[in-house]
Amino acid sequence: MFTGSCLCGDIAWQVDGPLTSIMHCHCSMCRKFHGSTYASFAMADPKDFQWIRGEDQAAEFASSDVVTREYCPRCGSAVASAPEGAPFAFMPLGNMAEDPDASSSTHIFVDSKAPWCQVPDGVTAHAGAPPEFGGGDGLEREDRSGRSPGKTAGSCLCGAVRYAYSGEPARMVNCHCSRCRRQLSAAFGTFIGVPHAAFEWLSGEDQIVNYKMPDAEFKGSAFCQKCGSQVPRRRDDTSTQIPAGSLDDDPGAKPASNIFVGSKAAWAHLDDGIANHESYPT
Repeated sequence: MFTGSCLCGDIAWQVDGPLTSIMHCHCSMCRKFHGSTYASFAMADPKDFQWIRGEDQAAEFASSDVVTREYCPRCGSAVASAPEGAPFAFMPLGNMAEDPDASSSTHIFVDSKAPWCQVPDGVTAHAGAPPEFGGGDGLEREDRSGRSPGKTAGSCLCGAVRYAYSGEPARMVNCHCSRCRRQLSAAFGTFIGVPHAAFEWLSGEDQIVNYKMPDAEFKGSAFCQKCGSQVPRRRDDTSTQIPAGSLDDDPGAKPASNIFVGSKAAWAHLDDGIANHESYPT
């Protein structure tokens, strides 16, 4: 059995059967919605899927004519989708408590991958959609790069929330802790830290929902209430934390380290070209 939930726990589900397919999607829409380097999904037979709680609480955003994304309106995590009559139930793998066998997983839309992402050697990868979904380049996506000359800018999936920062990021890391996986509903979170003085909101700050985990000193999430996309969050008194998948421009940087690898998902790939830390580095 496999179980999953959002970061706050309001919405939860389970699968009493095998996961039939696992895919890691690098398309710009998934990166924006999840705020991650790529999004990871598992599929299952609908007869094996059931909601534990919160089914009627999920919010929805139609990112295209064919894709509707569901998320928790309290914490912003992506949640499972199991529409009546659909051929499969669809779940964000970062929100699952148990580790599936992902040896046959597939990376898709790698031609759209983030500039800092290195697709692991030896994995099955497709430039666009996988053959079982018709292949091809998929949906046409809006190019929002270059809209803030001299700065690095980003936005949510629907475009209501926009931001920019100047200069180089103070840090960029991949975090493999279970909280980041649930927050971004992904294999890991890739975050950029910038000083408050270098960061500015361009639009939509009033559309942001901030969720603070009640048992954590700093951990929480910020997301657009219209589309559920992860957006920057003021982490402490000095820095703003940016989910790298929300960027529209190449930050010109790559993660310096993997942190909390002692908590990483068994199915997640590590970038072996950078330092690994079991927890938070000193």
